[in-house]
Amino acid sequence: NKAIPTPASVIHHEVGAWHVTHDRLVNYMQAIATAAPQKVKMQTMGFTYEQRPQTLLIISSPKNIANLENIRQQHLLLSNPEKSGSVNINDMPVVVYIGHSIHGNEPSGSNAALLTAYYLAAAEGKEIEELLENVVILFDPSFNPDGLQRFSTWANQHKSKNLVTDPNSREFNEAWPGGRYNHYWFDLNRDWLPGVHPESRNRIKLFHDWKPNILTDHHEQGSNASFFFQPGVPSRVNPLTPAKNQELTAMLGRYHAKNLEAIGSMYFTKENYDDFYYGKGSTFPDINGAIGILFEQASSRGHAQETSNGILTFPFTIKNQFVTALSTLQGAKELKQEFLSFQKDFYKQSTTGGNKTYVFGDKYDKAKTNLFIEMM
Repeated sequence: NKAIPTPASVIHHEVGAWHVTHDRLVNYMQAIATAAPQKVKMQTMGFTYEQRPQTLLIISSPKNIANLENIRQQHLLLSNPEKSGSVNINDMPVVVYIGHSIHGNEPSGSNAALLTAYYLAAAEGKEIEELLENVVILFDPSFNPDGLQRFSTWANQHKSKNLVTDPNSREFNEAWPGGRYNHYWFDLNRDWLPGVHPESRNRIKLFHDWKPNILTDHHEQGSNASFFFQPGVPSRVNPLTPAKNQELTAMLGRYHAKNLEAIGSMYFTKENYDDFYYGKGSTFPDINGAIGILFEQASSRGHAQETSNGILTFPFTIKNQFVTALSTLQGAKELKQEFLSFQKDFYKQSTTGGNKTYVFGDKYDKAKTNLFIEMM
């Protein structure tokens, strides 16, 4: 659809030629929402410490967008064991949360968000129509706006006209604390469970407002690696995570493998990364009736860097993140019944456990008690 603006027409450079700044990323999301209001709805979840907006696009078919609140309310019934029996999952879209770059200096995710948003809004034909009819997409282009802005500034200001690929270049060695963290230098990918920071609280509220079936968490790893997707190390799965969760994760993994093989990209799975601590983006969904998916792309750190596998370019890292976002959506569409049934059964089974009561509070420190209640 030529009426949908390309990323370059808004951010003023091709995707991957420079690191997108957060303000330009938000500008493009706004441009997409304005150009395709029948398929895309934009909202602001809240603001970071540095007052950057946490932008969210909700993308689906025109029919679903017009009926969005009813779809949300029906979907929430799946997590209510007393009412989920009345829900017909055959007529219900699956809900997928696509999230990018919670570590701001792992930028291929947020830069790939430009391409994914463009594709979902601009593509036409039977394939995309069927996808959007069966999937409601919660699209979060930047989990960590302040960190992304900090890192994009570093990478762009140290870029050379003729790219320097030496790993010792200043471009690849940002000054501490770097863009990994938020304004207060906290790792937001440890904050999904405690929910201390505004970025996390805003995002977790959105999560529970929708209770998605799948959440993707697009990261980067060391430059000499390839691409990782879950399942993680089998022996390092939290014992509270249902076996069916890991089974569905593996089923979805076949779609990632297919897309990566189609473009000749190497990958690995079931190694290095775990599914244990529930305070991460890829594991928080596992204790909430959903499937969390961790993606780890080898990082170029800047625009192009020498690695043990040859020169790794920024556009290449973006491409891998893009195709795995699409593989997630394709798998969600084709396995829709499995994901919806899993969520429904997860909450039903939770009622079979024993009841426990916790007494908390400090009569000498009401402020501490109030803060704990707020976090809960």
